[in-house]
Amino acid sequence: MTSPLAIDLHGLRPEAALARLERGLHTARAQGAAQALVITGRGMSNRTQTPVLRQKVEAWLAGPGGQRSGVRGFERTAKGGSLLVRLG
Repeated sequence: MTSPLAIDLHGLRPEAALARLERGLHTARAQGAAQALVITGRGMSNRTQTPVLRQKVEAWLAGPGGQRSGVRGFERTAKGGSLLVRLG
């Protein structure tokens, strides 16, 4: 089994991160990938020490944007610093 395509969103603002996520998932599906690894970081280095980006990415993956992009589910990995996204 090959490693999933990595989409690194770490350090991006939410709007830029979601745009990169959509492009990355499109690329992964075009390559026939069954999974993508979405790197968000754990979110502990911001002022409030809360995972803002991961929450927005998870909401997008679970919503209409994720459905359009072929997302079939996802789970947190790397102690919450990334998401393994299943594609269909």
